[in-house]
Amino acid sequence: MKYNLLLITLFFSLAIYTQIKSGKVTYVVSMTPISDKRIDSISKKSKIKNVKSKKWMYDILKNTPNVNTYLDFVNEESMYYVEDKMELDGKSILNMNRIFAGGNNKVYKNTKTKEYLKENIRENLLIEKEEKKWQITQESKQIGKYICFKAIDIESTNTKMKPVVWFTPQIPVSFGPSEYNGLPGLVILVEMSNRTISASKIVLNPKEKIELKKLIKGDRITEEKYNEKMKALWKSIKKT
Repeated sequence: MKYNLLLITLFFSLAIYTQIKSGKVTYVVSMTPISDKRIDSISKKSKIKNVKSKKWMYDILKNTPNVNTYLDFVNEESMYYVEDKMELDGKSILNMNRIFAGGNNKVYKNTKTKEYLKENIRENLLIEKEEKKWQITQESKQIGKYICFKAIDIESTNTKMKPVVWFTPQIPVSFGPSEYNGLPGLVILVEMSNRTISASKIVLNPKEKIELKKLIKGDRITEEKYNEKMKALWKSIKKT
């Protein structure tokens, strides 16, 4: 019955699709505080020997206040970005939650041209992303005023961090926060073991015109090659 509800909701939503030209979504990214015991375990597994490196890692992992992120979309294009706020209470310690949310790097997607790019400003890169593969389940629930359906990332090998998303066909756009998109409806909620990304405000067809600029600065690199690059970097850090 719930799967039928998805089809029915999607059918009626498509009837109003032409009325939704643009939108602005605010998401709140939350992270459960990491315990000292867990940080000690991470430190041992990472085999970081340098005292300053250990303290640097500890300070970052303990700094996890909520972060606001935004998704703007117009027709077939979308742009995701994090609130421009680098400091908290006068402190310049990196916010672990902000890093997870995307930091200063934007994510651009065009469903018509199939372009899907993520910035890495520090290394002057544009990462060519691949869409996640989702398993849409029969489970549904009401989130605010929207009927949402559950989808699971079937490619994730990390059982503890496997993303579960809730999307609504009532807003039939294939967008969502960060890399959580590609479903037949706007992503309203992302759940992981110790993190959540939840839509706190949705404005459809806002009066203020939304202008999206395609990401063009940076050398293009495939996601596969970028991941290989990051693995090599992490190995070099552990040796310090």
